[in-house]
Amino acid sequence: MSNLDEISSSPQTVLEFQDEVRTVGQYYDDKTARLVRKYGPGPRVHYHVGYYTSSETPLYADDVTPDDIRRSIRLHQEGLLRYAAKIWGAEHRLAGRILDVGCGLGGGSLFWAQEYGADVTAVTNAPEHAPIVDGFAQECGLGGRVRTLVSDAMRLPLDGGPYDAAVAVESSGYFDRPVWFERLARVLRPGASVCVEEVFTTRPHGADVWAEYFYTKPATVLDYAEAAESAGFELVDDVDATSETSPFWDESAAWTKAVLDSDSTLSAVDRRQLRISLLANQALGAEWRAGGLRLGFLRFELK
Repeated sequence: MSNLDEISSSPQTVLEFQDEVRTVGQYYDDKTARLVRKYGPGPRVHYHVGYYTSSETPLYADDVTPDDIRRSIRLHQEGLLRYAAKIWGAEHRLAGRILDVGCGLGGGSLFWAQEYGADVTAVTNAPEHAPIVDGFAQECGLGGRVRTLVSDAMRLPLDGGPYDAAVAVESSGYFDRPVWFERLARVLRPGASVCVEEVFTTRPHGADVWAEYFYTKPATVLDYAEAAESAGFELVDDVDATSETSPFWDESAAWTKAVLDSDSTLSAVDRRQLRISLLANQALGAEWRAGGLRLGFLRFELK
């Protein structure tokens, strides 16, 4: 991808950029109902992995219901945000005006606003998600503190800042990172943080497994650090949580299997999609444990 405001390239490059933006947005628009079913009902709906302490056992026994597993997944997804908040010093770094870039259905945006008093601009490139996020914010009484912005991450409006921080929870893998950091440098105040929770690649096969299901290949931490440095940011925190997030894939696969086994009303299309999801979750869990993918929390500061 490239920044359409500043790009000097061939018309074909621009068209490819526009097609990619539409593809990612449409991908998540199409998944909305399935995301709510698995991770809802809301108002804080998260679409990312969960965090499990070493003493916790994931739910995946045959006699556990889909609702039981869903509640456990949601609990540990919130646990991931609480762990991120501790690492990132949310009480003072994420309590002002923040960008939640790639906000999904707004679970993280609501979390930062409710738990830390942040004033959040929730950025999504999936137009269908904006009214859902707005509705959840109204339900929580946060209509004045959580506002949606339908925009590509590389084209964040320059007149909205300066912001105190930007957060990207398992969304930045879809971004052109050099362009994204350059844009953030123009909308964040000096000293602001960019907080990233993301899946990083450690070997080609891991990247391929991730890309086959999520339509984007993960980068390395070095890729992020170099892109950030070129835009005037410094990497100040890098925390690995691969082992603590590995059980998510077991629970996610268990939920899918439980739904397939218990819901006789599923259409043929739904069953096919769930079977694909089940195989993908099993493959991702195996790659996680084999060391082909890494889950990390990064924090950058604008110099």
